[in-house]
Amino acid sequence: MSLFAAAGSDIVAGRPTAGATTGAIAGVSEIADRDWAGAAVEWDRWAPPGHLCLSHRFLDCARHVQMDGYRMIPLTLAGADGKTLGVAVGYRSSVDVAELGDRRVQDGARFVRRLVPGFLKYQVIELGLPVGVGYPAHADASSVDTVKALANWAMSYSRRNDNALVVVRDIDTASAPSSESVLRELGFMPVPLPSNYVIALPDRSFEDYKARMRSPYRRRLEQHMKATAGLCCEVVEDFAALAPELAALWRGLYDRVGRYHRVVITERFLQQASGLEESRAVLLRRSDGSVAGFGLVYLDGEVLRYSSTGFTREAAREEGVYFRLLYEVVRLAIERGCTAASLGQSTAEPKLRVGGLPVAVQAWVWHRSGIKRRMLSRLTNALMKPPATAEARNVFREPAPPVLDPALIEVERRRPAENIATWNSNA
Repeated sequence: MSLFAAAGSDIVAGRPTAGATTGAIAGVSEIADRDWAGAAVEWDRWAPPGHLCLSHRFLDCARHVQMDGYRMIPLTLAGADGKTLGVAVGYRSSVDVAELGDRRVQDGARFVRRLVPGFLKYQVIELGLPVGVGYPAHADASSVDTVKALANWAMSYSRRNDNALVVVRDIDTASAPSSESVLRELGFMPVPLPSNYVIALPDRSFEDYKARMRSPYRRRLEQHMKATAGLCCEVVEDFAALAPELAALWRGLYDRVGRYHRVVITERFLQQASGLEESRAVLLRRSDGSVAGFGLVYLDGEVLRYSSTGFTREAAREEGVYFRLLYEVVRLAIERGCTAASLGQSTAEPKLRVGGLPVAVQAWVWHRSGIKRRMLSRLTNALMKPPATAEARNVFREPAPPVLDPALIEVERRRPAENIATWNSNA
């Protein structure tokens, strides 16, 4: 029995266009594990180009990442008549708030936990993507109805299940203003996440990209490409056999980072991701064939998404691997006809120097206890305050047009397909 009879919606890349919606959301339901595998085709009708990370095939990969207490929760949104109006994704996990801080904060928390073992540790129900950045739902309903229904479902879930902290992730003010207003009205508190960096690419070739640069940045690019000429770039579609090596490179970088320790990329995740038609591994190989570094990217509609990366400390310092990877990711995006590249979160300076612009995204946090809610908001705001250096650089001679990442745009600011249907969960 199919759970779906739905057509999805399309979006407008760049500037969103308003579209009509069909009705209010009356209920939110989980899709049971036993039904999830059979829902692939129907679910993906609700994940248009630009929303790969909300697709069934990508979420299947995301089941194989590791987080403390992690369980993914796919959701359906239904109208009063029982017909489905959209889909969303959430997940359960455990979060250590101290991990959002630097080594001193983490060491201090470990000291306090000698007396209070659960200090700054919380069970969490999150609405959002376990891997990647994006709006948590796609629906044929307004953003106000969508977010209100999802937030109320999560708050009810929290009350029934150990008063877990509720988090709604990846809300960008420019892309989702209605959602932000609803969450504020419901008592959620904003917490900054690491900025996502996006670069507009109106270029027909990598040479055009270079030509747009101001001379200091163009000279730096040329010098860096010359200095790393011993590295050969290879773009690979099938990288499953390389998963153990790539996972080890990723883990080495992860272990060197002192903050934001939550999601662990596993060999199984990389093997699964290799099977996606949108995925590519950008490899930098030395003359002996060994891999100096890699970047995992997805060709998601008109946007290339730079998702994960890995290299040793020595490769970064002595071989210039990270900047070379960034330039090669930009080159690949241009060659594949993408109009923008999403370069991911954190490591601001390199991304700014290749032309990335910071997109400030927030998580919105709710706890049944108002005191804990305010305390957590103040603490996480202090720990995750963006660095003062994360400001746009004047990389290009002419400023590029601003880009709204399609994955962050709230639902009524997308353009619906001509023949929107709904699925009847009782069909």
